[in-house]
Amino acid sequence: MTVESLVENIRLGLDQVGNPVAVIEGDGNHETHHVKARSFRRIIINEGKSLGLIHSSKEIERIQDGVCDAAEASENELHVCLRVASIEGGVELDVGDKQQSRFRLTNGKVEVVKEGSTVLFYRPASMLAFVTPAENANLKLLFKYLNFEEDHAWLLIVWICFTLSTPRSSHASFPILVLIAEQGASKSTTCRLILRGLLDPSQMGIQGFPSNRQDIVLSANQAHFLIYDNLRYLSDKWSDILCIASTGGNDPTRRLYTDSEMVNHPFHVPLVLNGIHDFVEEPDLAQRCLRLELKSIPENKRRDEKEFTDEFNAELPEIFKGILALTASILDKLPTAKIIHPERMLGFVRYLAAAEEVMDMEAGKLQSVYSGILNDSQRDSVLSDPVALAVYKLVTEKGAKHEWSGTPTDLLDKLNNPMSLSGYRDRSFPTNPIALSKQLSALKAPLFSQNVEVVFTRGKERRITITNLEAY
Repeated sequence: MTVESLVENIRLGLDQVGNPVAVIEGDGNHETHHVKARSFRRIIINEGKSLGLIHSSKEIERIQDGVCDAAEASENELHVCLRVASIEGGVELDVGDKQQSRFRLTNGKVEVVKEGSTVLFYRPASMLAFVTPAENANLKLLFKYLNFEEDHAWLLIVWICFTLSTPRSSHASFPILVLIAEQGASKSTTCRLILRGLLDPSQMGIQGFPSNRQDIVLSANQAHFLIYDNLRYLSDKWSDILCIASTGGNDPTRRLYTDSEMVNHPFHVPLVLNGIHDFVEEPDLAQRCLRLELKSIPENKRRDEKEFTDEFNAELPEIFKGILALTASILDKLPTAKIIHPERMLGFVRYLAAAEEVMDMEAGKLQSVYSGILNDSQRDSVLSDPVALAVYKLVTEKGAKHEWSGTPTDLLDKLNNPMSLSGYRDRSFPTNPIALSKQLSALKAPLFSQNVEVVFTRGKERRITITNLEAY
């Protein structure tokens, strides 16, 4: 079998990252494969069998290489999506079934599209199909499986709708869902059964936290969202990496067998992190998180996991139809949604505003709850940072002046003074004025969220003014 005979009825090109892809255009919707993927390898094997040929591994690899060359020579640029794609007036979701079906969410309606879609979806080997939605939606059924206070349950549901309907793009930012609960509060079950089932069925399930950046980047391109279980601590380095995952970036690596050519792997993915302990300490990461606490489950109300799973799966078609219907309605209201409480993740706030309108809630209700969660998270971040805590105490503790001004050297002496109300010293505390200024500059935003303003000015010498805004 030659490369020419194989690709005679296949459209070839490169996706937006430069991966060679093959598009098979049949009677239904298009079927898209990465040429080097196992799914395309199976196409080569099956095509060979139809011709009475059994190819060796080396022959299959040779054919794949030839198709890659043909894809590059075609100069076709193809936009390939994973699970969700933007279309005019809404989005399309890849169902994941053998028929290449789509869910189309436009004009507040949900349609199943069996043919005629022009969207190209790539399917990782781990992807599973969504459950077939019921004819009638019943989102209320979901609440008995959610172990949250009502406002937090609604925030979770809207986060599900937002993540389900938001494709990865340079304009998208994904709030990182952080679930905190004591042991036995069903946080892992919520992630594995409810979130995975409603958002992106996949064999990837939930995972332990990766040991290096490359692992999370590779995983990010194999699922619509990732779940990491039982976190205890995040280093500054990992906090920075997760910030990039939330708002988008690239991970450049050297192409194999070359000296200098680099390949950019896109790194942009919705994340769910859970744990018993609060592990988000960096203020910059805290601003990108939606932190929800699960309630304790009394011993006499615990349920057998198999019974819980079977009951949820039985009602999942009605619940999933409810999620699809709510998502379609939110998308319809999104262009005119009014933001009352703007936050850093503005796209998600706009989504909350649209959801409030759809569900006939008081305008700003969910936005206010979200802002309160962010403010609490920022406060926790401030109080866990020795410099931020010392500066915060300097102007807020009882008996302290509401404003302090001086040079970085003065401030370092003040904070190191054991008689100072704010005196606080540990191994991570800066040991010189320059280091203190740099660290304090990075803490201006989280301190301001707690009504402590830090202003740097320059004259003959650099000065720092710290003000407790609540006192004025």
